[in-house]
Amino acid sequence: METRICIYCQSSFIPNKYSRRQKVCSSPECQRKRQLESMKLWRQRNPNYFKYDESKGVVWLESQRKRSKLWREKNTDKVRSYRQAHFEEYRRYMREYMRSYREKKRKTSPAAPTENPSQGDL
Repeated sequence: METRICIYCQSSFIPNKYSRRQKVCSSPECQRKRQLESMKLWRQRNPNYFKYDESKGVVWLESQRKRSKLWREKNTDKVRSYRQAHFEEYRRYMREYMRSYREKKRKTSPAAPTENPSQGDL
């Protein structure tokens, strides 16, 4: 059987006989890179897949929020253990989330006057 060169690590490998289009060797690092690239391409082709569907309405959104809140209240230990296990990732995520939240809030709030003209100069 023919050998091919892996597109990630440049090592030669023998492709699987059932997968004629195989371009990546079977090493876990290369497979992980292949999967990440594949997911990235899929998300680029389907940008609205994970976004909220406005057609379902406000009632649906509120029920989902309520369901999520109830789950978090019942499973506080799971939420806490997840945060502890992924402490740095969670902090980084929350830091970025709050920055974007505050930025949106700043843009939507009415602009405060920067300078007050004095009444005595008339």
